[in-house]
Amino acid sequence: MEQSLKNLILSFFAVITLSIITAEFAFSQDNIDKKTVELDTALYETDKNSLFPLPVVYYTPEAGLFYGASILYNFFTNRKKPINASQIQLAAGYTTKQQTLIFLPFQIFWDQNKWRSIGELGYYNYAYPFYGIGNNGQQDVYSTYRASFPRVRAFLLKETAPNLFVGGRYWFENYDIIEWDNTGDFQQEDFSGGTYNRTSGLGPAMIYDTRDGVYYPRNGHYLESFIEFNHQYTGSTHNYTAISFDYAYYYSPADKTVLAANAFSWSNLGDVPFNRLAQLGGNKKMRGYFQGYFQDNNLLLGQLEVRQELFWRIGLTAFGSAGQTANTWGDYGMNRWNYAAGGGLRFTFDTKKHINVRLDYAVGKDSNGFYIAFNEAF
Repeated sequence: MEQSLKNLILSFFAVITLSIITAEFAFSQDNIDKKTVELDTALYETDKNSLFPLPVVYYTPEAGLFYGASILYNFFTNRKKPINASQIQLAAGYTTKQQTLIFLPFQIFWDQNKWRSIGELGYYNYAYPFYGIGNNGQQDVYSTYRASFPRVRAFLLKETAPNLFVGGRYWFENYDIIEWDNTGDFQQEDFSGGTYNRTSGLGPAMIYDTRDGVYYPRNGHYLESFIEFNHQYTGSTHNYTAISFDYAYYYSPADKTVLAANAFSWSNLGDVPFNRLAQLGGNKKMRGYFQGYFQDNNLLLGQLEVRQELFWRIGLTAFGSAGQTANTWGDYGMNRWNYAAGGGLRFTFDTKKHINVRLDYAVGKDSNGFYIAFNEAF
């Protein structure tokens, strides 16, 4: 753990150094600048495109030593206001145990923010700990498996009323389990899709968004919801339906302070492969636990976070979360909540768009986690 923390801190300060070096030009191509300075700033966006690197090094027993990098590119599809900055992140890494991660999350806005597309493309060949199914994960009860799979996640939405975007969502994973340590606590054949599964789901989606900023909102509401139908007719090996609600509220009581709250639910109906169960944990949904530490057909999660800007480009956060998973809605209960809390350091490398790199540490019950990433958790 100490070595992982040192590596994360080194990575965090490496990106600060690189950001300071690049802050003066921030991928400000001369041709872009010459064109934009002549535009009417009341009608057209003149902020520069920006490109920022983030080296990452860490160690886990399952993966060995991981080394990689992430590059974040912020740009405008056109300059006529209103227009949000679009964002593409390319991340890739390799481990000493011959494991590979390549993923490309994106947020694209065009036609004066009337259209948006959000999603991720990726390929993963990686080892994961599996803590079983249920609401009582334990650090010393698990099996390790290795999976190879491509992933596609994509929203396409159009504004149909003020702040309301309606469209569709598509999800695809071709999940091939190439290794499973059956000397662990769980056997591969005991779980649906434990040898191989393919999920290919689509359905309606909507977003309601009144935030005053995409990457660091200070005030406003954000609601994202979708229904995902997975069936043999859509290309899936399993027939099930997923329903998601993800709501966030932002309020700024003072000039450099933001209070953020997040409520999230996920429900599955049907025959769900084990890797697509509703999962708590990870760097966004209940920091302090490995993603999937708690997993079942359904989940509920609440998160609170205080974000405080300090000086120059530096900020701090404190956060807490409570969540639970359940086989059915009737299994939820007040005595089933799991908790986590933590804090983090922020460095703002793009001050105009207020885009941060974050270093978080969180603690749960007999569990903890360090996280380094672009953008806020929610």
